[in-house]
Amino acid sequence: MVIMSSTRKKKKRDTSPMPATGAGLMRYYDEDLPGVKVGPWYVIVFCVILIIAVIVGNIFYVAPA
Repeated sequence: MVIMSSTRKKKKRDTSPMPATGAGLMRYYDEDLPGVKVGPWYVIVFCVILIIAVIVGNIFYVAPA
């Protein structure tokens, strides 16, 4: 049986350590990924406009009987 020495140095990770807040459940990346960049406020405004359009469409559209 081979016993590993405790004095052996551990390899350093290439990644940064996990944040202390949130118990490491979520990690945010600062990488630039290709694709469309849309801010959160634009998504919220678009969703509200879409919800209003659907409600107005349901009120004024009368299906033929």
